[in-house]
Amino acid sequence: MGAYLSQPNTEKTASNGGNESMLFGFAAMQGWRVSMEDAHNCIPELDDETAMFAVYDGHGGEEVALYCSKYLPDVIKEQKAYKDGKLQKALEDAFLAIDARITTEEVIKELVQIAGRPQEETEKVADEDDVDNEEAALLHEEATMTIEELLSRFGQNQNKNAKKPCPGASKESEKGEKSRAEKGINGETESGASEADSNGKEKAAGAGDAAGGSKMRACRRAAVSGGGSASDGFAEKSGSTGDAGPSCSSSAAPAPGSAKSRFFEDCEESEEGEDEEDGSEEEDCSEEDGEHSSENDEEDDTEEGEEEDSDEEEDMCLPGMDGKEEPGSDSGTTAVVALIRGKQLIVANAGDSRCVVSEKGKAVDMSYDHKPEDELELTRIKNAGGKVTMDGRVNGGLNLSRAIGDHFYKRNKVLPPEEQMISALPDVKVLTLNEDHKFMVIACDGIWNVMSSQEVVDFVNERLKTEAGKNRPLSAIIEELLDHCLAPDTSGDGTGCDNMTCIIITFSPHLGSNIEGSTKKRKPEEENGNDSKKSKTE
Repeated sequence: MGAYLSQPNTEKTASNGGNESMLFGFAAMQGWRVSMEDAHNCIPELDDETAMFAVYDGHGGEEVALYCSKYLPDVIKEQKAYKDGKLQKALEDAFLAIDARITTEEVIKELVQIAGRPQEETEKVADEDDVDNEEAALLHEEATMTIEELLSRFGQNQNKNAKKPCPGASKESEKGEKSRAEKGINGETESGASEADSNGKEKAAGAGDAAGGSKMRACRRAAVSGGGSASDGFAEKSGSTGDAGPSCSSSAAPAPGSAKSRFFEDCEESEEGEDEEDGSEEEDCSEEDGEHSSENDEEDDTEEGEEEDSDEEEDMCLPGMDGKEEPGSDSGTTAVVALIRGKQLIVANAGDSRCVVSEKGKAVDMSYDHKPEDELELTRIKNAGGKVTMDGRVNGGLNLSRAIGDHFYKRNKVLPPEEQMISALPDVKVLTLNEDHKFMVIACDGIWNVMSSQEVVDFVNERLKTEAGKNRPLSAIIEELLDHCLAPDTSGDGTGCDNMTCIIITFSPHLGSNIEGSTKKRKPEEENGNDSKKSKTE
């Protein structure tokens, strides 16, 4: 089913905990997605004065989300600003610091292990780079040829070469993904039948391998090896739906020689027709003088259109299309982190996960969803050399504008990290808590795409009311919320089909219930990490 399972995995991970000043409940569900890519932190005692709660929504894989849940708490405490009591600055510095770490060789190796990518993939990428260099040289040569020379190379010799693939033409990238709809993003996961590993990672049936390079390269590959779309020779984009990440190109693979570019098809049709008449090579791809001018005009228009498409595709270059697939480059995560120290609530957010506080029953957003089409985000993206497509994706790939990881979009060497197309710099909001603030909700967009902030606050408020003097565990309320948000099927636009992770924190201990008998209180480090249990295989 591409990005989705045939049936949703409704098994939930849940826990409750707290201290003398607050209670929390947590629950997560994989849902329709082929893998679970969310992670979280519930740490009521980050230090003697501070609690930390966070949700990470991964895309392109769960590795960056898991890495953040494991290391970001310590990275925050390491910041000088944190030691100086400047929590807002500490969060900003910590987000940028952990994002920078992801580019180091040591961390990349750890991300590879988390992702479960095979070691031989590095060698494969090196081989593909050699092929790409060869193709680049050929493309340069073809770009300087006249029309007649191109016709001679690809028109007259097409029948001879149709079944003879060029060296490396069948090389394809192997990485799959989420659409993270998402996770649409960088290819789809590979196999839906494998059992999840200790990180809760599951691969699913493929939405296609990533095809490297521009449309022009895809066109040439299709003409020589038949690896592209039979209709126009260009590799088709995969039909993955995904919110979180860069999409890949994929295509059905007809028999070698069966697919040709539109340009090559026109030439060969003309060639065959004239060969039947007199077999003259000199008349290949030509007609009577009266038609010749018209054909030239059509060819010129076709060439101009292909050049424009090629230029646009170069601008839309996506992670994995250059053959370099690397965790942290073609994968990333949102991060919404809340610190509570005394009566101060400090929330940092990068991406489209969200934190909402209930104030006298009214929803108060403590974070801002970062979307590429927003004016501030769009300006930064353009200044960094990027563009936003009509469907709200950066260079046709990622559909959010701030994230940790995704270093494919952070390669402008002139600009600092906070000014890259995709920035890890969080927005930070501060709130002084009082008796009007009863609870807050932190969740990924799997919740917020289905319900508004106010709808979630109303949902939780209604269920916090005691029944016969008994309070419900907060995790039970969240589990009901997840079921409420789950779509009945995947026939819609993807709403209700995403991974779902949610944390509720009550500021008054008498609200909610922390039942020791049902959930053993965990150490802070035990509350970190991936949100999924082993996924049921279909």
